Amino acid sequence: MGFKYTLVADTLAFLGYNLNENTEEILQAVKNAGYDGVDVAGDRKTIQAVELRQIADSLELEIPEVLGAWAYYHSGENRDLAGGDVEVRSRGIQYAKDSIDLAVELGSRYFEVCAAQPPIPQIPYPDISIKTLRANFLEALKEICGYAEKRDINILFEPLNCYEAYPGVLTTLSEATRLIQDLGYANTGIQPDVCHMNISEGSVPDALREAGDLIKHFHMNETNRYSFGAGHGDHRAIIRTLKEIDFSGYIAIYLPLVSQDVCRLGGYITSDLDSPGKLADKPNLHFFLEHQIQYLKRLENQVELQWKTFEKGSNYVA
Repeated sequence: MGFKYTLVADTLAFLGYNLNENTEEILQAVKNAGYDGVDVAGDRKTIQAVELRQIADSLELEIPEVLGAWAYYHSGENRDLAGGDVEVRSRGIQYAKDSIDLAVELGSRYFEVCAAQPPIPQIPYPDISIKTLRANFLEALKEICGYAEKRDINILFEPLNCYEAYPGVLTTLSEATRLIQDLGYANTGIQPDVCHMNISEGSVPDALREAGDLIKHFHMNETNRYSFGAGHGDHRAIIRTLKEIDFSGYIAIYLPLVSQDVCRLGGYITSDLDSPGKLADKPNLHFFLEHQIQYLKRLENQVELQWKTFEKGSNYVA
């Protein structure tokens, strides 16, 4: 059975699109390109949950996950769940609860949590001990997981690389596994991300095998976050490993950082002060949606063919 694929809607911005604008048109493009769902950002202020869910339902698209905005550049405020500021941790906990409520409204299964660095990154050494950071993070997560459990939402931990997250808190899949064990909540799991794993893990396939069935959702992108094939991610090995561990969740696809190329070519509007940062000429959305998913589906088919032909001993007929 093939994987299910969902789009990380935040990455529409890399092409100059916004899911909250022209929602039906964008979701129709997602559906036409062959996706099964769309993951959205945890922002109750901008997302029209009722409308979004109605449109998604009409197109038979799921909304598997609500992604937490934990980094300062995502959120515009400090939501650090591990740092030493009690008020900031409380803000992060309340944000998580609001986003879990949004997940309920959207019919989502998952809400994502990470241990992002504070607004001024503490690299290479945090201001307080890793032991204290872990204890603070664990205390905050217990409240978040308990709140989510009562609402039938699963909390997924996404390890970030050590340049974007507190080192030693949640930067590897093994740290995520230990965190889940320490928490003791059943409604928890891991959401690996290829770009972060490329930095943090010694071997991406080995880390996936060790995490095994704790992996519930998977962020598939390129190591440099450009189009698949433009980096050095071994996506064939990743797909093969996910099949080996019987992964049955969604593969969540990133759109590439096309906006950086457009910016270098002078494609940003500079005279319209009411619309800073918008692309003068948006790239064709369907092209990039289709390119990303077809690249992975071809690899998936190749892995299946190799298995059936050379390893399972079956009489495969193409």
